[in-house]
Amino acid sequence: MKSLARAALTGCALVFLDLSACAADADQQSLQGQWMVESFAYNGSPVDIMKDAIREFSDDKYTLTPKIGDAINGIVKLDSSKAPKQIDLEVNGRTLKGIYEIDGDSLKMSYTLNGDERPTELVSKPDSGVVLVVHKRVK
Repeated sequence: MKSLARAALTGCALVFLDLSACAADADQQSLQGQWMVESFAYNGSPVDIMKDAIREFSDDKYTLTPKIGDAINGIVKLDSSKAPKQIDLEVNGRTLKGIYEIDGDSLKMSYTLNGDERPTELVSKPDSGVVLVVHKRVK
């Protein structure tokens, strides 16, 4: 009887782990493609040069191409099991820790430029060191 209970618990654990992986995969899949920056704020102030930039996600990589200047390339890692959902953007040897929300054709990300603290809400306040970017999917 004990071995039957153990097998059932193991099966339930595997199903649970598989569902968590599916959720992460679903968000990763939803992220794929091109997104236009509708607004970009740092320390609560708009950064107009980043408006209309294009962020493209392909697998676990991304490119952010502003209208003026060089493209920024990096790696993206998601953890959709957390609340709020977490995103890490690796660029030039450093990791920008953030949170994100995907709602249909809208993507919001908030991340810190310096330090190891992760934002807890999708806002950028004065002197916070936090970036808030709102994207719209390019169709």
